[in-house]
Amino acid sequence: MRRFAPLFALVLASCADDGEKRLAGPDPGQSGRDAAPGSDAAPPDADAGEDDDAAPPPDGDVADPDAAVADPDAAAADPDAGPGCPPGTACNPIEIEDFPFRDARDTRDAPGAEWDAYACAPDTNESGPEFVYRVEVRERGLLSARIEEEPRDDVDIDVHLLGTADPDDCVARDHVGVSAFVEPGTYHIAVDTWVDGDGMAKAGPFTLAVDLRPQGSGACETLPTRLEMFWRACDPGVPDCVAEGGAVFLDLPTSGPVVKEAHLVTVADDFGGGWPQGSRDGIERHYALSEAATGFVTERREPWAPEGEGGSMWGQAAYGRPLPVEDEAWYVNMYWRRRPAAGTRMILTNPENGLSVVAAGGYETGPGANTAIAGASEEIHNYLGTRHRSPMVVGFAADPDLPLGPIDCDR
Repeated sequence: MRRFAPLFALVLASCADDGEKRLAGPDPGQSGRDAAPGSDAAPPDADAGEDDDAAPPPDGDVADPDAAVADPDAAAADPDAGPGCPPGTACNPIEIEDFPFRDARDTRDAPGAEWDAYACAPDTNESGPEFVYRVEVRERGLLSARIEEEPRDDVDIDVHLLGTADPDDCVARDHVGVSAFVEPGTYHIAVDTWVDGDGMAKAGPFTLAVDLRPQGSGACETLPTRLEMFWRACDPGVPDCVAEGGAVFLDLPTSGPVVKEAHLVTVADDFGGGWPQGSRDGIERHYALSEAATGFVTERREPWAPEGEGGSMWGQAAYGRPLPVEDEAWYVNMYWRRRPAAGTRMILTNPENGLSVVAAGGYETGPGANTAIAGASEEIHNYLGTRHRSPMVVGFAADPDLPLGPIDCDR
């Protein structure tokens, strides 16, 4: 029986057939800005929209330099394994017991090519040689696995997270990295070689980085809150909106469309005391810093928040200063008339699958349109499995000290 909590999340486009093995483009349903004709104009500190220009995730090394490194010549994990089960095969996988873990190998040296396809992408040809790893997870948390490979046309290697040593038990897969919220138990990772339409196996060197970020469970209780908004009127499509005494309020918790937001500059981004000079200036380094701080592996695509809104610079929030790195990764904003204190904990939930995230409010204001109740970082959307303007349940957390990021809500 699989040991995944009901909240495990596939945060990449891991079940799609990736055809020619390139990153998927931006969601066609996303728009550059979330303002609608006739909607309220944003105040000087409002973030009115998002940009869907995409860039692949960084290739930089974000693993802990002190990570445990596997010995390529280590003895077989199973002392009873016979000569037909060399290390790295499904019957004798390479053991991962300590985190962070790091292992460099070459699939041209792999002991076999037993698995040809995975349930996450059954039409993708993975019949090239593979290495199989076994992961012992002792506490619930966010398990991430990322591969780094040489940027060569003749090398294309993919990573697969499995519930058991069975390709039909595929939980997540991608050609860069995967993350999933897991319960204690035993899981497997397959680093497999893609084969192109001409039958050419794209085998070659790779480095696998695996980490586990412990994440406790807790009740996702929210506080009943009447929040005054900058809106001039209630949109019929937004429930729990109340016009009263010349003001407009939103009663939380509530559900409604949540837009996908662009990135904000953090204290770890170095622009010499200034701000980015363009929408993608230093953005890939920002992606790497975010991944290293949160342990969350995903395709970060969004650029910096646009300049010019109320005189803002690229990536500058209504907060006016760079954000803490983890707060930026998990930030949420609303068109609140009075921004809450920076870092105020909020709970965002995807009603379709029950996944929840603890988000940091109080750094940004927007979107301006009264047709969306909030905006959230792409990390939040990717973890929850939502898209631009997907519905979410949003509320202020009763517990102000919840850790940011994915949470297993005991309801």
